[in-house]
Amino acid sequence: MYLQIRDRLQSLPLLLASLALVATNSHALEIDSIETENLRLIYQAPAQSYLAPYIARSFENSAAFQRQLFGYTIDEKVTVILTDFSDYGNASATALPRNTITAEVSPASLSFETFSSIERLQTFMNHEMVHIVNSDQASARDNKYRRWFGGKVSPVAQHPESLFLTILTTPRLTAPRWYFEGAAVFVETWMAGGHGRAQGAYDEMVFRAMVHDKAHFYRPLGLVSEGVKKDFKEGANYYLYGTRFMSYLAYTHTPEMVVAWLKRDNDSAADYEKQFEQVFGKTLDGAWEEWITWEQEFQNKNIESIQQYPITAFEDLASPPLGSVSRAFIGPEGKTMLAAVHYPGQVAHVALLDLVDGSTRRLADIKRPMLYRATSLAYDPDRGVAYYTTDNYGYRDIMRVDLASGVVEMLLEDARIGELVINPSDKSLWGVRHLNGLATLVRMPAPYNEWNQIYTWEFGEIAYDLDINPDGTLLSLSHGGPGGNQQLQIFSIEKLMGGEVTVQSSFDFGVAVPEGFVFSPDGRYLFGSSY
Repeated sequence: MYLQIRDRLQSLPLLLASLALVATNSHALEIDSIETENLRLIYQAPAQSYLAPYIARSFENSAAFQRQLFGYTIDEKVTVILTDFSDYGNASATALPRNTITAEVSPASLSFETFSSIERLQTFMNHEMVHIVNSDQASARDNKYRRWFGGKVSPVAQHPESLFLTILTTPRLTAPRWYFEGAAVFVETWMAGGHGRAQGAYDEMVFRAMVHDKAHFYRPLGLVSEGVKKDFKEGANYYLYGTRFMSYLAYTHTPEMVVAWLKRDNDSAADYEKQFEQVFGKTLDGAWEEWITWEQEFQNKNIESIQQYPITAFEDLASPPLGSVSRAFIGPEGKTMLAAVHYPGQVAHVALLDLVDGSTRRLADIKRPMLYRATSLAYDPDRGVAYYTTDNYGYRDIMRVDLASGVVEMLLEDARIGELVINPSDKSLWGVRHLNGLATLVRMPAPYNEWNQIYTWEFGEIAYDLDINPDGTLLSLSHGGPGGNQQLQIFSIEKLMGGEVTVQSSFDFGVAVPEGFVFSPDGRYLFGSSY
């Protein structure tokens, strides 16, 4: 992620103040730091102390790669701030007024493979360091202006003329966000040996679907003025279009020419568009049109090859589409479907869909829904209640809604627990809790006002998409390792309750993500999806 200039400047002091407040209000935490030649790492001790050496190595490895690829030399130490303010990991970077990276240590969401399955903090360092390079790398002329004006100049709204000084001291910083995100995702995938979003299945699926549905392809100006405003996925188009365009350029020209475009040195143009013309010998808009033509031809060939084989017949259950949808449950009589939905123009909510006439009944609003899955949803058909999470990008709360009356009740505030599932045998609620970068399997007995730790995985291991078989004896989950390997695993609940955490059965998916696997009604099979 690359924050906009205004957001970066306003959020950094608030972030440091928040860290200080956390340390002040807790006798167990204090702000600590370590430094290397290129890095100043700030973190909360002792909770995050175990991560500090690993983060430092990941940063230095990334810095060495950027130096080799772009010729980038770090002139000032990069400050990296570790935080644990969200149940899902993310990161951001800024070059103004100083080079700073902020990283949330929680596990990242792998929904639809929209994030790399490789260990996330290493990926964050690789991604965010590309942002630092693209905005901070300077020519001799840039360095001259930085000396004249006492460093890199931040724009100030009260003094619009300051933007002119920003352009002089950090000329590439005014490029559109798709340029930054496309470059960062392209290079992070390169650094991971080809594992990542630039060659991931989700991006391929999106553009194939766009061609199949004859959807509009935004041009560069339309993308930043309209394309991200109409999209409820909060700027995902920056990543999609930027990454795809960079990958197209590397495929049809060379990766070295992409690097030459991104690189800032004495022979480069300050403006990113003029530098594009200098490297590729054509205008950016012209190359963008060539990419769209190529994409449509490429995907049409893929669609034609797929159409040679019949696909399973399906029927649309709702019109218009429901946007992002959580795990769904069919009602006892088979006439309704319970799910959480998140789509433009409506507050995300838990809804009951009538499978006969396609109508929906709103049950409960969801505060801070997840982008692709809306919420973590569990259903108890015997009691006619659903359990779901709110504040999904903060500290998650566990809520309960009665399907008949619509009464909503908070069960656990700031529990930081998701991946909810009901055990049919004893009505206990199971889930995964995120804290200090670690994932913990937990069990919540009725009345769900406390949780019990079952097992905490090592750092780098994540667990998601839990399910329990109908007789309550087996628990299934998807498990990811630090190297990106993904497995579907099955455990004996009796053994888990006795402290024995042994995988009873597993299926290896490689780096593909096994999503939404659930037990069949007879408990003999697991059904799910994977790219």
